[in-house]
Amino acid sequence: MIKSVRTFETSPSKPFDQIFFWEAQRQNETERVKTLFLPENAVKLKNLTGYTAYLVSVLAFNAAGDGPRSTPIKGRTQQAAPSSPGSIKFSELTTTSVNVSWDPPLFPNGILEGYRLIYEPCMPVDGVSKIVTVDVKGNSPLWLKVKDLAEGVTYRFRIRAKTFTYGPEVEANITTGPGEGAPGPPGEPFISRYGSAITIHWSSGDPGKGPITRYVIEARPSDEGLWDILIKDIPKEVTSYTFSMDILKQGVSYDFRVIAVNDYGYGTPSAPSPSVSAQKANPFYEEWWFLVVIALVGLIFILLLVFVLIIRGQSKKYAKKSDSGSNSKSNALGHGEMVSLDESSFPALELNNRRLSVKNSFCRKNGIYTSSSMSLPRSPPRPSPGSLHYSDEDVTKYNDLIPAESSSLTEKPSEISDSQ
Repeated sequence: MIKSVRTFETSPSKPFDQIFFWEAQRQNETERVKTLFLPENAVKLKNLTGYTAYLVSVLAFNAAGDGPRSTPIKGRTQQAAPSSPGSIKFSELTTTSVNVSWDPPLFPNGILEGYRLIYEPCMPVDGVSKIVTVDVKGNSPLWLKVKDLAEGVTYRFRIRAKTFTYGPEVEANITTGPGEGAPGPPGEPFISRYGSAITIHWSSGDPGKGPITRYVIEARPSDEGLWDILIKDIPKEVTSYTFSMDILKQGVSYDFRVIAVNDYGYGTPSAPSPSVSAQKANPFYEEWWFLVVIALVGLIFILLLVFVLIIRGQSKKYAKKSDSGSNSKSNALGHGEMVSLDESSFPALELNNRRLSVKNSFCRKNGIYTSSSMSLPRSPPRPSPGSLHYSDEDVTKYNDLIPAESSSLTEKPSEISDSQ
């Protein structure tokens, strides 16, 4: 509660006044009256609820009776310290952990900024009494998992709420398990992995004073030492459980243990399993050997491509050389044909020379000289056919001359014979 002050104007001509005030949302339950027997024009209203809207009305009265009430006016008190939170509850109590929950304060008296939880052992543990303080934000769930407890030790928990300041606290005690009649420890877990899944195997233990209702699997990082419930509500009939490594932190090694549960509570946990890494097996295309194989295959392909290009270039080069060789051979063959042509032409030349010599001798005997005989020079000595080389132009010119000479030589004897 807060002692809040409000000032109200009253008429000084009236000897007595009555002030009516109540919470805006609960008039019937909270309406109160304050009577003033002395003329005053201000009053302090006390013991109001903090950060709460109130309505206030005033009336004057005398011996003749009460006057009418004034129109109610509305105001809000300032923030105050909250009341204590609701009762503390405990759940999922094991030998080393417990869930602590609480209810919000009945009278927040302002905007709740959060809670402060303090817990400590009622008696020192191994000569040490450790006090732990945890601040919980106002918009967080009203529960907390406490995991660093010792087995079989009684702890005291205290919680208080805060607006602009802390209010009174509420407290409760709890003793960690295992409780009387709880199950004994199951057999030591055996771990097997299949790809990205982990399977935990165990054997049943002593059920305690009641039948086992379910199993719980706890886990802890190998380098941390704080156990926490990983899988709960495992059916009582099974002695193995498979789960995905996605619920674990990648790359961290974990220890596992199994706890049996009956109506008396959580039993004694099993011995821890060997540490298992939560590293997922990479797909084959991310393995180093696959990348090496791909690199080698690519290198071989490049080498083969270079080799094919080199062979193809050599083939083109060889084809060009073959074409040039065939061209030179055809040129050589043309030259040989020309020589053979020249050699075949020499008998005709020799024949014509013989005709010319016969005609000349005939003309000299008969005193007849023709222009053709006088224009013909003395034929030079005939060279060896093998030593002569004629070009295509020379052969053409030579062949053009032969028919003219032969015709002139063949026509002249006819004229001579006619003259005779």
